[in-house]
Amino acid sequence: MVAVKDDKGFFTIIGLILLIGGILVIYGQMADFAFVSFDDPDYVYKNEIVRQGLSWLGVKWAFTSFFAANWHPLTWLSHMLDVTLFGLVAGKHHLMALFWHIVNALLVFWVLRRLTGAVGRSLLVAALFAWHPLRVESVAWVAERKDLLCVFFWLLSLLAYHRYTLKPVFRRYLLLFLCAALALMSKPMAVTLPFLLLVLDFWPLNRFNHVPRKRLIFEKIPLLLLALAAAILTFTAQKEAGAVASSVSFGLGQRLANALIAYLKYIELTFWPQNLAVFYRYQGLPSMTAVLGAGFLLGLVTWWSYRERDKAPFLLVGWLWFLGTLVPVIGLIQVGGQALADRYTYFPGIGLGLFLVWGLSAWCPPAARLKAGCVVFLALMLVLIPLSRRQTGFWRDSISLFSRALEVDPLNYHASSDLGVALQEAGRKPEALAAFARAVEINPKDRNGLFNLGVAQGKMGHYQAAERNLTKALALDPQSIKIFMNLARVKFKQGDLSAAIAFLRKGLEFNPDSLRANYFLGVILLRDNQVVSALKPLQRVLRIQPDNLDARVNLGVAEARLGHYDTARKEFRRVLQINPEHSQARYNLQQLEHLQN
Repeated sequence: MVAVKDDKGFFTIIGLILLIGGILVIYGQMADFAFVSFDDPDYVYKNEIVRQGLSWLGVKWAFTSFFAANWHPLTWLSHMLDVTLFGLVAGKHHLMALFWHIVNALLVFWVLRRLTGAVGRSLLVAALFAWHPLRVESVAWVAERKDLLCVFFWLLSLLAYHRYTLKPVFRRYLLLFLCAALALMSKPMAVTLPFLLLVLDFWPLNRFNHVPRKRLIFEKIPLLLLALAAAILTFTAQKEAGAVASSVSFGLGQRLANALIAYLKYIELTFWPQNLAVFYRYQGLPSMTAVLGAGFLLGLVTWWSYRERDKAPFLLVGWLWFLGTLVPVIGLIQVGGQALADRYTYFPGIGLGLFLVWGLSAWCPPAARLKAGCVVFLALMLVLIPLSRRQTGFWRDSISLFSRALEVDPLNYHASSDLGVALQEAGRKPEALAAFARAVEINPKDRNGLFNLGVAQGKMGHYQAAERNLTKALALDPQSIKIFMNLARVKFKQGDLSAAIAFLRKGLEFNPDSLRANYFLGVILLRDNQVVSALKPLQRVLRIQPDNLDARVNLGVAEARLGHYDTARKEFRRVLQINPEHSQARYNLQQLEHLQN
């Protein structure tokens, strides 16, 4: 008889096929998902620049804009590319996210395989990364494309660094620097990359044993400077947008306490991923007992991992990977009102997976590791894939998503406000109004709730109540162009054109390139017979969006009223070239020609 040799390569291929298959089972359902009303409008389907697809104007805007309280030009370009390829078909945007997640899962395996030489353990960490319910938010939420891109380039940076350590030449370092820059241009969370590279120098690269410590630190300096630049840009963007909470709202003590509790919560959700939600609100200052307990447990694991560093260096590395890469989003610098978020674990979770998988393997007898690894892999399939598939289903649309969040936490004011937006878009206005009112009742200082309630009241003709709530929202976010625009709409509907113009002009001081605000200002100025003043905002709209037919028609009207008939005629004819059925342009052109005859 001929003995059959065990082919590890064959089993690896089977494992990778199962890895990809599990991802498809979890996320394949997204093909018919809709956009959600939380951030997706700003990032994609209501973003005036992104909706135009890739263009030189879009590229310039992506690199110079602090829109949505961030500087992440590569993320904007990715969304623009999707629009160019697929238009605004939400399902295809979701499928692109599925593609990126598959690529990242394969990269997790490949990076760990290259760094450690361990195939089975690398595959287990990749499976835990790919299939865990905590990943769902990053994949199923279109606006979180930044997570997927950032981790893609972050992992490429680790591969580039490994290649550099094998032969430290400038060309290879330049590739590392480029990958790091691309990661930071996708999402600034990658600022911890230099720290992580230093950790990997300890293990598995073992450079501490044969490279001077000063050189290990010195070669990270360019990356540190790059990270510092990205951090400054991001902080500036969030400060200008009002996203950075003040110390009055969240004091340093509360932020430190929340950070300790959040670390433990992330570990808990890794082992017991239940009651996941799109927004976890602050629930008040935790008890001193809870804070001290969290600090003690985290310190204990850190101390134990450090003590075992010689026998089991992977414990310290995995633990520091998890702790360190979470620092930018753990809440020490508070951005937004969430206490924690599933999406923040997308990269740090790899470190925790390394800690668990390598740690369990070390305690397993060598002869039993293959069998134990297969059992664990099968267990992950049977447990995580159904849980993640169910969690993904909640992202089908906004009503499903925010209804689920309110099931998890009935006092989730953020979810109540966003549920109201979804109900409003579905035409269920009374239910939407009730949801907005509930959000404000739970948290009277909820800027989104006040804004949405004011908008809904304005649409229903309750102008005084709308103005009152919008004014409260403006006090919380004094630079929001959306709030200024809606206050202008309320005043416009009340016939107070001067007040409407004043609100729009004030809002445009903070966001001069807002197409909607410029268009609205031009229309109101025309209505108020300020024809010369109307030209500038309408022309600004057309510089950014030349095919905006409504703006072009109104510009033609303004030119005609100023007696510039030839210019007006050209504007109307250009509209009709783009859309021969445009009735207003055709009527205005006929009237103009009749007047001149």
